[in-house]
Amino acid sequence: MKHIPNIITLLNLLSGSLAVVFALQGYPAFASVLVMAGFLFDFLDGFSARLLKVQSAIGKELDSLADVITFGLAPAAILFGIQLELAGGAGFSADKPLGIILISLIPFLLPVFAGLRLAMFNIDERQTTRFIGLPTPANGIMVLALPLVMKFQPDSFLVSWLESGFFIPAYSILVSWLMVSPVRLFSLKIKGLKWVDNRFTFLFLAIALILILVLGYTGIFLTIPCYILYAGVLDTIETRRHSSIH
Repeated sequence: MKHIPNIITLLNLLSGSLAVVFALQGYPAFASVLVMAGFLFDFLDGFSARLLKVQSAIGKELDSLADVITFGLAPAAILFGIQLELAGGAGFSADKPLGIILISLIPFLLPVFAGLRLAMFNIDERQTTRFIGLPTPANGIMVLALPLVMKFQPDSFLVSWLESGFFIPAYSILVSWLMVSPVRLFSLKIKGLKWVDNRFTFLFLAIALILILVLGYTGIFLTIPCYILYAGVLDTIETRRHSSIH
């Protein structure tokens, strides 16, 4: 029983690794499905560890390694493939300008900063009930939505942004910074089933569900900007309340 959470974590790692393969072979939508599977395994490994009371140091480190691949490298491979495809076809060729090749490599900042963010997270005792910096799974959620939007919602504003050629490099730089930034975000971990202990999480999940039901795959992408905005409002309210008390 004690090995179940680690086995689930390894499934997360496998999903992310396969997502990289399929993204680089020109199947970004299937790579997105694999990142989604990795996200599910990432939730289940922590949930099962708490349920079985078998949390361990090796499980924590293994989880971080899996997250770098599934929510760092795999999304970078997806964005790399999309950027090259929009620039005239997948893969490098002699007639492809060096500038386009270099720009297409910018998404690989994401696994670099994901690794840095997770290393910082593992030694930061302040991040037990809240996050400082954007969690790496948030990057995975946003990126996995993009190929699905391109395939099933071609009229979405996100497709226009992608086709501009500037969105993917700008996204990669911004999210890389957000992962190691001092931005304070609340944790989405559910603590029991009481409303009072989870009210902010439940409210956000309700907002996210509405976004997805109304906007489809575009809504999946928008859940993370909404999460950042929502967390910012809550943090501002909490700071003002704390200041008024003191």
